[in-house]
Amino acid sequence: MIRTKVRFSRLGSALLAASLLGATAPAVLPAGQADAAATGRVCFFKDTEGANGAGHVAWAIRDPKNTRHWIWGATENIEGDSYTAPGKNNGSWIQGGDWDDLRKSLKPDPGHKKFLYDAYRCINTAGGDLAAAQRTFRAMRANGYQVAYNNCLTKSIAIFRKYSPALSTVYLPNGGATLPKSYFGKVLDHARGWEKAHQYTPRRGER
Repeated sequence: MIRTKVRFSRLGSALLAASLLGATAPAVLPAGQADAAATGRVCFFKDTEGANGAGHVAWAIRDPKNTRHWIWGATENIEGDSYTAPGKNNGSWIQGGDWDDLRKSLKPDPGHKKFLYDAYRCINTAGGDLAAAQRTFRAMRANGYQVAYNNCLTKSIAIFRKYSPALSTVYLPNGGATLPKSYFGKVLDHARGWEKAHQYTPRRGER
């Protein structure tokens, strides 16, 4: 898989967020809230060495109706160029399964290697629309690729926002013209509700 080089020049009330977005919008829950209250969850996975050092991210979301089940994926820019026309293969893929299946797919990085993931960070939501997220994935798969504004990061953000409309820009800032590794770090550090990064180290026997 090819990841193109990218070149780019406190916590609020969950109830308020939900009320502003409508009664049906699932609220974002603060980090540290009891897991029993959080049926929805979204996560970024970061490959620091991806895209020749610009970083690459994959996305994952939990099924709020079956919290053992996840779906996840990424856009890999299979052509390796700064632009892929809509309708052409932009390297988007999706899988589903439990957390162990996810780990086997998004392989952890035991040392500084490309195409492996160094860390992940997540935010809980009070629910989520898995079908809406899957529809958005299909739209992102079909709408091409552009290195600054239609890439692995911006497509992940679009999927997350459809899954949980409460993930407004306060919780999930826009990612255009932003290095994926910077977004994962500095940008999410200043956004509301995100857990600190979990180092994504291999389990015993996992390479």
